[in-house]
Amino acid sequence: MTGKERVRAAFKGQKPDRVPCYPIVSGLAGTLIGAKPGDYYRDLGKMADAQLALYEELKQDVVVLMADLFLETEAMGAQVEFPDDDTPRLRSYLLADDKGKLASLKCPDPAKSGRLPAYFDACKKVGGAVKESPVGGVLCGPWTLAVNLRGAENLIVDTATDPAFVHDLMRFTVEVAKEMGAATAAAGVGLSLSEAPASCSLISPKIFKEFVLPYERDLVGHLREKRIGLTLHVCGFIDPVMDMIVETGAAAISMDEPSSLEKMLAAAKGKMVAVGNVSTGVFVNGTLEDIDAEIKRCVDVARGNAGFILASGCEISTRGDLDKVKYFCERAAVLGKVD
Repeated sequence: MTGKERVRAAFKGQKPDRVPCYPIVSGLAGTLIGAKPGDYYRDLGKMADAQLALYEELKQDVVVLMADLFLETEAMGAQVEFPDDDTPRLRSYLLADDKGKLASLKCPDPAKSGRLPAYFDACKKVGGAVKESPVGGVLCGPWTLAVNLRGAENLIVDTATDPAFVHDLMRFTVEVAKEMGAATAAAGVGLSLSEAPASCSLISPKIFKEFVLPYERDLVGHLREKRIGLTLHVCGFIDPVMDMIVETGAAAISMDEPSSLEKMLAAAKGKMVAVGNVSTGVFVNGTLEDIDAEIKRCVDVARGNAGFILASGCEISTRGDLDKVKYFCERAAVLGKVD
């Protein structure tokens, strides 16, 4: 089976020849074309070339076009720093000192603003070149956008002291996410939205229910009307909000290592595909035996559940080892065979 066929089987609840598998790799892929991480993120043409080189090396079942999570906020005017050997850093939050500035913010233009045109050009290039595996773009979900505009600490305090502002901000960010989702689909690739800070590692289930869930439902429903499917990625610990994640209506949930794959599979059964949740640490400090153990853990938990895709729980660090990433894909093809 091809990667597309395996992934399609997972979403249809059918049995593939083996569990579909992919790693989430961003700046680390740049080493394949002689580019430092900073070059990968600054020049998204290099991102496209690096991801194509990675696919030639791994032939993974899903190609993830992972840039950084500041594309949208940078396009609105935020300053982003690009270290040579690490992921980009947001230098300031546009709404950190003045919530009133929200009224002046405009949705960035995917065709003109910041690095967005280069990102969508990269999506078109990779999507057009890779034929046997699905290609997915990665942009920010509405809560992540809100955090990137206001700052996590400020935003969490706002939920208690000024909830009306948070709802106004979320209404704005969900419109941005809708626009970016449509642009991703127009570029001919799938869509994954990162809600990295929406887990209970940072916020309470109460905050998730009031300030995240309704806007995710709105977003998913809007995109579904346009026949655009959506995978959500949430970092950290999500066990207390798994049922609410299912309620969003998203097609899949990409989950991190701290959360229970067993619980997520039970909550998602027949409603969404669970993706994950191999520890990213094994690609940095782990042994080959550790990688085998992580693959076996996930495959054993998911055994008999067709709605599962094996993947790294999150983005693999730029300090990771590409040889270990290749080993992961090779071993997953063996250990993930379906009886």
